[in-house]
Amino acid sequence: MTTWREVTFRVESQEAAELVIDDERATTILDPLRSRILEILEAGKSVTEISDAIDVTDARVLYHVQRLAETGVVRLEDDGAAAPRKWRCLPTAGVIRVRAEQAVGDDPFGPGDDRDKGGSQATEDDRAGEAIPADVAGQFNQAFREAAEGMYGPSCQVSINHNRARISEAQAAEFNRRLLALIEEYFPPGKGERSGIKYGFHGVLTPIDLHPLGDADSED
Repeated sequence: MTTWREVTFRVESQEAAELVIDDERATTILDPLRSRILEILEAGKSVTEISDAIDVTDARVLYHVQRLAETGVVRLEDDGAAAPRKWRCLPTAGVIRVRAEQAVGDDPFGPGDDRDKGGSQATEDDRAGEAIPADVAGQFNQAFREAAEGMYGPSCQVSINHNRARISEAQAAEFNRRLLALIEEYFPPGKGERSGIKYGFHGVLTPIDLHPLGDADSED
């Protein structure tokens, strides 16, 4: 089913009163983080203002507004300085309508996170039953989309693993101990290489099935 996303901008002058996107550019625009940028853009914002509003780095914001500029829904202006350049993102129309096919993906902050939306944050009780909190899942999904587009360059490391095996409680405890030791070594709180890419790791070790009937008490 085809639906439409519409964003209205408070602008005094623009290149067009309305811009309708119903081609392949819609996929680029409807990336959840880019949609969020359009939602808060109003009459226009600097890259720094957008960065502060959605709580991601200015370099990441610049990447996404450059992609939006390629579709024609925004334009970028800079102060002309050699370095550091200061970019400003402006809408190219008073109303932008984008065709969406059914669902378009995850909220970049997850459906349980209402930052910048005027709503209330999900309570700890709401999150207690989630194996992976919705906001964490949303952030990781966004990062995977960005990595697939090449935002981090060809040398970044991305690993998605899903493993299953029958192991004893002692083996599970040993695996958990060794994994935590690795996490403490590579993700020390308050430390790290400031010039490096920020990596995230979220792991879940949990039983997913019972032993086959008759196996546990077998005398053989």
